[in-house]
Amino acid sequence: MVNLDKKILYEQLDNFQILRHDFLNYFQVIKGYLQLNMPDKALAYIDEVLVEIRPQQDIYKIGQKTLLGILLGWYFKLRLKGAEFVLDFPPEMKNEEFWLDHWQEEYALSFSGYTKDCLDLFVQGDQDVETLTAKIQFGVVGGGFSCEFRLYKEDNLFEQNVYSPVYQKA
Repeated sequence: MVNLDKKILYEQLDNFQILRHDFLNYFQVIKGYLQLNMPDKALAYIDEVLVEIRPQQDIYKIGQKTLLGILLGWYFKLRLKGAEFVLDFPPEMKNEEFWLDHWQEEYALSFSGYTKDCLDLFVQGDQDVETLTAKIQFGVVGGGFSCEFRLYKEDNLFEQNVYSPVYQKA
């Protein structure tokens, strides 16, 4: 598990670099609009950026830190490929208490592998990324959880993969 934790940490450091770069670019664009006396364009751009970073906010609401780290890595990998990222999960998954009963450490490695498999589907799929949307839907299954990855081209389902580990009560 140490290797996975290290991998997640290094990915987050890379992701932080991307965030920092994006953050500075956003401000430069806003500053440019303001210097050109185009405040309406600046406000519209801010709204556009807020929509773009919304999935990150949603990921940070997950109450299980290892899962959160894996999801952030998945988000950035899909984003760098140009796909839109949509995340949906039940409200109880925001609570750390939920994950005390529904998470087992061995899920980390298998879920990380699942995200890689989903990314491989993406690579093998369509290269016209402008029309791709990755929808990730979490659910509660018995004492565990499930995750369904759906890749859409325009509004048509293109690829699908489901993760549902076998939960074993300790």
